[in-house]
Amino acid sequence: MAAEGHSLPSPSAATVVAKTSAIDEAGTWFWNFLKTELTPYPGRLWVVGRVTIAATIVMVLVMTFQLPGGFLGAIFTLFLSRENPTATFRAGWKTIAGFSCATIYTAVGVRLLLADPLTHFLWVALSLFLSFYFLRIIADVGMGVAFGFMVSGAISLWDETTINVNARLENTLWLAGVVALGVVVTVVVEYVFRRVHPATDLEEGIEERLNTVETVLRSAAANQPLDGMTEKRLSLYASVGTSRLRRLILRSEFSPHFKAQMSTAIALVGRVIDVAASFRLALTERTQPIEETDRERLVRLAERVSVVCRELMEQQLPSRIPRPLHEQPSSLPFLPTMERTVALIPDAFAGSQSVQQFVTSPLEEQHPEHFFTVDAFTNPGHLQFALRGTLAAMVCYCTYTAIDWPGLSTAVATCFITALSTIGSSRQKQILRLGGAIVGGILFGMGAQVFVLPYLDTIAGFTVLFAVVTAISAWIGTASARLSYLGVQLALAFYLINLQEFTIQTSLSIARDRVFGVLLGLMSMWLFFDRLWVRNALDEMQAIFARNLELFAELAEELLEQDQVKAIKRIRQLRDQINDGFGAVKAQADAILFEFGPERQRKLQIRDDVRRWQPSIRTLLLVQITAVQYLAQKPLTDLPEPIAEVGIAFEKDVARVMRAMASEVSGKPVEAAPDIRVSATRVQQEIQNYYLSLGVVVAAQASDLVGLTESLATILGPLYEDIRDTFAAHDRGLGGHVQLQHGEA
Repeated sequence: MAAEGHSLPSPSAATVVAKTSAIDEAGTWFWNFLKTELTPYPGRLWVVGRVTIAATIVMVLVMTFQLPGGFLGAIFTLFLSRENPTATFRAGWKTIAGFSCATIYTAVGVRLLLADPLTHFLWVALSLFLSFYFLRIIADVGMGVAFGFMVSGAISLWDETTINVNARLENTLWLAGVVALGVVVTVVVEYVFRRVHPATDLEEGIEERLNTVETVLRSAAANQPLDGMTEKRLSLYASVGTSRLRRLILRSEFSPHFKAQMSTAIALVGRVIDVAASFRLALTERTQPIEETDRERLVRLAERVSVVCRELMEQQLPSRIPRPLHEQPSSLPFLPTMERTVALIPDAFAGSQSVQQFVTSPLEEQHPEHFFTVDAFTNPGHLQFALRGTLAAMVCYCTYTAIDWPGLSTAVATCFITALSTIGSSRQKQILRLGGAIVGGILFGMGAQVFVLPYLDTIAGFTVLFAVVTAISAWIGTASARLSYLGVQLALAFYLINLQEFTIQTSLSIARDRVFGVLLGLMSMWLFFDRLWVRNALDEMQAIFARNLELFAELAEELLEQDQVKAIKRIRQLRDQINDGFGAVKAQADAILFEFGPERQRKLQIRDDVRRWQPSIRTLLLVQITAVQYLAQKPLTDLPEPIAEVGIAFEKDVARVMRAMASEVSGKPVEAAPDIRVSATRVQQEIQNYYLSLGVVVAAQASDLVGLTESLATILGPLYEDIRDTFAAHDRGLGGHVQLQHGEA
């Protein structure tokens, strides 16, 4: 009994301590996450300034001239900013077109079906179905979003029985008019800012990242500590990724082929930043001095990064970086990986210089853009998506109509703008939408109504408040894809409360109703999008990734097709499908972050693996497309028979390796794959031996074939080994991925 004063803590006390520690760790992680996401980076202030000024001008015009639906004009200033004013103008024009079509549809529909309650109810259901369906099948997403926004706004407007039909029709027309006003203001502001600040956001983003990598390499070569500013930028760029740069290039007016090239280059730049961050971390833990040969490699790599950066900024094709088929080992971790990744950047744009003349081959013939996606009326997934969205929105509509609470009509808009095709991505939108509703609706909206607005009696004071909230929203909106959506939702919640009426709004009931409407919409979306036709984001990502590899193998086999016209047509289709697949894989990878459960850690590990492989496969596709362009003009059959045979065998080996990788990813039985680097060496030796036996110089076509096969082999060989070794580690039960860096063992 004497020992009772020194008894061990009870299990319950230990559990409490463990839970407290976990909460502290989560809090630390969340704080570091916010600091990283909200840290300034080059160009961010200019973007926030453009958006804030444009939205504030729209607000002043709306309040001054009392334009209905003013929140739509203000919120679209956050959506429209593009890489340059011309691209912004085109996006704005398409937005206006989408709203105009929806306005005509609404005006005709309600005129014909408004009188009878049953037909009106059916019109609402049909309109919501079309909104969700168009969101999936219209090729230009902006037009689909504009149509849905207009319809969801018009539904609640036409349910107002306190005003006559003519007034409702006029307000419906103003919904499109105020968006047109927002587009005009945004385009004008973009043009003015571009005159003041000519450098584009895309150029600044690429240049700063490559300059940061160059500084890291030079400081390591000189054995000097990295300055604090570069250290912060390296950590920032490694955290925020390149999602905003990819959005800028995808929204630009460049050709589809150049968009694919730049998207690949941007992905590789992001990969270089990630590896440089790991390199820097490993270097700080290193106690041994750097060998002289590694110092020379660091300086040489820094020079290459500098040259690539300068050529990209001068809008020139980056010069191809020669590299051996087999990497040289290094005592510095991640150095060979950085060398390999930097060397891939020029490959994203072209093959050998002699192939440049074929850049306008039949493969790149301009074909008309389609209004609908290719599988708009054949893919059952589009119908499932539309049905789920319609059910969720109609439940909300019936709920607030039945209980006669029209203030909850924001639930319908919530369903529309949080609709995505997987559990993870819908959860992501719902979490950020809920956070935006709380911060924008309760903290800023209700907070301003209680503490600020009662003391304002002029438009000038409200303008200051509006500009501050918009600037905060725009700053969050320019973060990475993990947080940016929160900024848009914050602004939308604040605008819904304070930009609907033409007076300073101090009634808390309006904010309460609109926030509750958001909650209703989130609950409905959780029910139908998480429980109906459920699709796991990890399974979807792996299936799309494996399908991409299968399509790549088919593309390689098409090079051997005798009917060249048929082959070119099919290769073009395959190229577009693979490029679409890259975007789909990225979307599903982001969605995995918002899926929880006992296997979450394994899912995150597989996600990291796939994200590591994506840039190499993107580059591989572009190098293969270069080969297609060349062989379309000079097929292998034009070469001497021995050379043509090894060339054909090489393309067959490429297809076999791609199918082997697809089998590894999808968990199917894997057939033995050839060593693609040995196959490339065989091509080179056969060409050398053939022309040496004739005593003549190697022909240009044969020399180009050597360059193309080397480019493909130096990318595909390490990639296949990485995928094979990673899944072999999974099979051995090592738990998680083993990120083997070849040449660094």
